[in-house]
Amino acid sequence: MAQAIAERACAKLRSALGDEAVARLSFTGDLRDMLEALEAIQPFLDKAEMLELRSDLLTHHLHLAACTVYETIDIVDELQDARPQAATKMTKMLPCLAIMKNAMAIKVQEMKEQLRENSTELAEDTRMFQEITEEQKTGPVFEEAMVLGRGSDKERIIATLLCTEPNIMQEHITILPIFGLAGSGKTTLAQMMFNDTHSLQVYDFRVWVHVSPKFDLHTIGSSIICQVSGRGQEEINHASSDVEGMEGIMKRLHKLLDGKKVLLVLDDLWEEDPIQLQLLKSMLTFLGDKMDVIVTTCNQAIARNICTVEPYRLNRLSDETCWEIIKKSIRLEAAGEELEKIGQKIASKCWGVPLAAGGYAATIDSFRDPMTWKIILQTNISDFAFSTFELSYMSMPPDLRLCFVYYCQIFPTGHSIVKDDLVHQWIALHLIEPSEILSATQIAEEHISRLQDLSFLQTAELDHGTC
Repeated sequence: MAQAIAERACAKLRSALGDEAVARLSFTGDLRDMLEALEAIQPFLDKAEMLELRSDLLTHHLHLAACTVYETIDIVDELQDARPQAATKMTKMLPCLAIMKNAMAIKVQEMKEQLRENSTELAEDTRMFQEITEEQKTGPVFEEAMVLGRGSDKERIIATLLCTEPNIMQEHITILPIFGLAGSGKTTLAQMMFNDTHSLQVYDFRVWVHVSPKFDLHTIGSSIICQVSGRGQEEINHASSDVEGMEGIMKRLHKLLDGKKVLLVLDDLWEEDPIQLQLLKSMLTFLGDKMDVIVTTCNQAIARNICTVEPYRLNRLSDETCWEIIKKSIRLEAAGEELEKIGQKIASKCWGVPLAAGGYAATIDSFRDPMTWKIILQTNISDFAFSTFELSYMSMPPDLRLCFVYYCQIFPTGHSIVKDDLVHQWIALHLIEPSEILSATQIAEEHISRLQDLSFLQTAELDHGTC
């Protein structure tokens, strides 16, 4: 959030530097100093925002940054006020402005020094973040016995794959995306499909590729080659030295897969660039019409851009199913009446996300007393699904993060709000600024669509029985 605010403050400062009123007040040099100070902390903000929720110290630093840039924005707004009375007021305020500028410069300098002093901690947190990202890499192995509530989803997707005819007019390949909220079980459902050798026994090859936020067509192609050629997963990282360039990869893939029926899973796709998605689609289409591709993604827009058949939305589980997941995970065959009531309340806080249910289960596994369960009941869902939600959050542009954080802080989970009201609040609070092309309202509409695509906002069903 501080990153987005700082970017906006820098833009205002750059604009003010060319303002005639600012020049007349001889405040250009001070503004330039403030701009340089804010630009100097941008690299810290870029790094710190990714780690903010993991460190109270970083949260404090980012709060200082936000306060500083808000004061900067206020000063620029005062300086650029073109009303006659404002000019008179500004002339009187010059001594005060200088004091304010100096005070803010000191704050910025203190914050920079504090961040430098904690550079070791930042480096360690960054290393831990990278390790967690590595741990999130997925594969096809899983325990189906532990999966609850996804049997009907599996049956529908199998039916789609078995009944889909190639689209003669447009596509000659089946690309079926599964999309939904982070942690809702998209990867698990793809694993269920991948390992079903009974209903889906027509495939000569089954290939699993974890795409991750770092999208690379070369890596995807090399991974497919390694798995199909049977050289093993450990050789994937060395595949690029065997095949030079995408042209060589495509020739190799075509030779390996010619006439073969292939089930390919592209798990965890984050790439939003339509050009990159079209290149991926073209690569898969080139490999022939005997390939079925399952793509998992948190973003509905990505699903729409990559699909050749209707994308499959994976809905949230019921509270009852979440409670069953928790009980099964902790091997609780029967709970007392009080534990049962508390457990059902815990399950309702999972928001239908099986990842959160598993997180709560791991926390209460060693306890069977109501008091401890009541304490755990107060824990937020994000504590158990943080790393997954974090990727969704960091995929947002900074200005969208600003609007999203405001919404989360003001409104509780499950709250309903009229879309126009939310748009008006964002604009009134200057969380959204118009661009040269789009109005603030149009940008707000795009933000809402983006949050809907990520399943962070959903269209509520109106109760027509009430006035």
